[in-house]
Parts: sequence; structure tokens; C-alpha cells
Amino acid sequence: MLDRELREAGYSIYKEDGLYVVDVLPGLALCQILYESTAGISRDMKQLLMITVDMAVTTTLTELEAVGAVGELGPWAEDGARSIDTLKRWIEVLREQLMTYQGDHEGFFLKCRQAFPDFIFSKRFPDCLETFKGDLNDFIAVIVSALVSLADDMPECMEQPTTQACMKAFSAMSGYETTMEGNADRKHALTFQFVGKDGAIRILCEPHIKLHCSARAGDSEYYYHRIYFSSAEHAEFEGKTLIGHIGEHL
Repeated sequence: MLDRELREAGYSIYKEDGLYVVDVLPGLALCQILYESTAGISRDMKQLLMITVDMAVTTTLTELEAVGAVGELGPWAEDGARSIDTLKRWIEVLREQLMTYQGDHEGFFLKCRQAFPDFIFSKRFPDCLETFKGDLNDFIAVIVSALVSLADDMPECMEQPTTQACMKAFSAMSGYETTMEGNADRKHALTFQFVGKDGAIRILCEPHIKLHCSARAGDSEYYYHRIYFSSAEHAEFEGKTLIGHIGEHL
């Protein structure tokens, strides 16, 4: 079930009391399905739904709206844009919503962590997001687009025989110019602290995606913003991509 996949992936699932009076089948409210005899709904299905609801975190509708709750959980398939039946689709919806985010840097970072569960962000976050020239909201769509490419395209590119070939392949696939630093004297500036199992650990994030434009209509200015990351595999963060900095050119 999707709710089990979400919990195992570290997502919280919320509910509010009004959930029990909502029709989840035509003419049948959730409370009727859970606590009354209803033809055509098996005992196993009722138990499954009851476990899902009981394990959800109780909150208010106002708080649900604040955390940006999306999707509909349950054992019944639903056609349409709100139908979410896999963890992959759940993450896709989070990313789609993140593209249009308008808010402060702390809220954006919180949603980034939800939308990119395979990324580990350094201790520079969320403060580094304030280093964009102008309004961060003008760059949200560009940042998210680049992060989606990093999450989806980089694994294939890493099959290249060298790091340089990997960056070249990623640039071609993503449309974002991506290079190595190339200056050994600057490695210290591109080494970031991450929180590991046994405390802080410093890791070099030399590859960087260049963000030259904003998403603001009519803006033709050339910007020097960067996403610094590590394309190497680290035993401390197995299967994760490390993001050192998103913001001004360091």
C-alpha cells in the first residue's frame, strides 16, 4: 500500500476529524465503512483502512493546509490528476507543486527535503538560499528543474568512465551547464559539513550546476548562481546525493 511506502520513506501522514464524515465511496462516509455493516466491503479491506487511519497523525485542517498535504490515500483506485497510487507518483506531485512555490527560504528548503528524499543537504542550508541575487522566488522553478534533473538523470550519467565525461553527459541531458571546479586551490571553499551517523563530516562538493537565468518574465540578466554537489559515492551516505550549496557562486 502507498501509505506503508510513504511511512517507510520517512513521510508523515496526517488526518483531521472531518475525515470520518467524508464520502469515500458514493453515499458512504468513512465512519460508515469502518464501523457499520456495508455490503461489498470485506472485513480485510475494513481492517486495512482502519489501520491506515489509526496510524495517521491527528492534526487540524489549518495545519494540513500549512504542510501542503496532497493526494488521497485508500484502497480504491481513482482516475484523474489527484490519483496517487505509488511513492514515485507522490514524489512527482511534490516536485510539481514545488515548481510554483512562493514563500521564504526556510519553507522552500523544508519542501525540498520532502520532494528529494535521496538528497542530503549540508549544514549551510537553509541560509545559503538567501544568497540569490534578488528575490529567491524568481529562481524557484529553475532550481527545482535542475534538482529534478540531478535526481533523475545523474545516475545514468555516472556510468561514464570519468567524472569529466559524466558532467558532459549530464549537461547534454539536463540542459544545464555542469562542470568541475578545476582549481585545486579552491577545494577548501567547496568542502561542506554534513551530518553523518557519528557526527559532522566534511566532504568536497566540486561539481556544480550553473544557474544563469531566473524564471521571472522579461528578465534577461546573466546570473552567477550555482548548485554544488558530490557525484561520488560515500559510505556514510550510501545511495544518496550530497548537496553542498545552492546560491551565489563561491
